Formats: sequence, structure tokens, C-alpha cells
Amino acid sequence: MGWRRRERAPRWLATGKPVEAPEPFGPKDVEAATVDGILIARFSVVMAVKNRLIVAALRDDQRFDRERAAEIVRDVAEEVALEQELNEEHADEVIEHAEGDRGVAQHEHDYKSRDVELLAARRQVYHDVARDLRRSADDPEWVATIVEDARRAAWDDIGRELSNRLDDVERVSNVVVDDEYFRDRDERMRRLREFDLWELADQNYARRPKRGGVR
Repeated sequence: MGWRRRERAPRWLATGKPVEAPEPFGPKDVEAATVDGILIARFSVVMAVKNRLIVAALRDDQRFDRERAAEIVRDVAEEVALEQELNEEHADEVIEHAEGDRGVAQHEHDYKSRDVELLAARRQVYHDVARDLRRSADDPEWVATIVEDARRAAWDDIGRELSNRLDDVERVSNVVVDDEYFRDRDERMRRLREFDLWELADQNYARRPKRGGVR
């Protein structure tokens, strides 16, 4: 009786841990991932529009205009849709590379032929999210809702910043208001509009969800 050598399960070269086959990713999973992607994309649009409204109001001294805000919404939606299309194109490249590669992965982002199904599902999600964004951007009601959400978020941020500044004023209420105070007022207002604005925008950016594609 001959002895048959038992094949060893593939392992990550970097860690030595067993390579687990990716779980099946069916149509319902793609649909659920697409819904999540659309929600994240919508939130990203609101946050980007909010930041532009803040810049327009504080730095450029522009009054809020709903028609102009609607144009910003459509522009931002197109930018986010293009990001998704770039992710889709990258997924295409990764799939093309992985299809003929049955080797052992060096790390978790070293995709092989067994990962093609999952990668194809991700590609479909990117495609569907981009398509949904463009369709939504053509819907006046959707655009108006984004404008209102962004406007409220902008005023919340501005109000919070002004409240903090008023607290600072209260703490230094013993400052002498003289001719020098009024001479320096314009410079203080400029600093509030510019430097504090960019600090606020940086904080907003740090809170945004990451829209990373296939690595």
C-alpha cells in the first residue's frame, strides 16, 4: 500500500498563519454593501458641501444662496462618483493581476485567484454607488435635501465656534476697550475668518469616514 503525502494548507509567508478562503459573497451581500456605500457617499457629500458653505460665508463673505448651494452639491456628488469609478478601475486592475495567480499570498492585500469573486463584488459596489450618486444628483428633491442638511451642519459648526469664542471673551472681560483695541479689531476678525476657519475645516476632515478602495 502506497503512502500519500498529505498536502499542507497554504499559509501567509509573513505571519505563518493559515490562509482562510474568502467567504462567499452573494447578490444580497452586494446589495447590502451597496446600500452602505451609498449612505457613506451621501454623508461625504453633505460634509464636503458643509465645509464649502463655511468657507463661502466666513472667508469670502458670501450670503447663503440655495441655487448656488445646489450647484455645489451636484459638483461634489460628481467628485465622489469619480472617486468610486477610480476605485472600480483599480479593482479591474487587481482582478486582472489576480486571475492567473494561484500562488501563496505574501500579505492580506496580495490578492490571488481565489479572491477574484470578492474583488468582483467590490467592483460592482463601486459601480453601483457611482451610478446612484449621478442619478441622485439629477433629482432636485435629493439635491435640496442635501443643501438643507449641509446648511444646518454648517450653522451648527459656526455656532459652536462662535460660542467658544464668546466663552473666551467672557474669560478676558477685563480687557480695556480703547483706541488700540478698535485698531486691532479688523486683524482679529481676519484671523477668525481665516486661521480659525481652517482649523475648523481640518477638524471636520478628520471626522469624515474614509472612502478607501481596494488596496
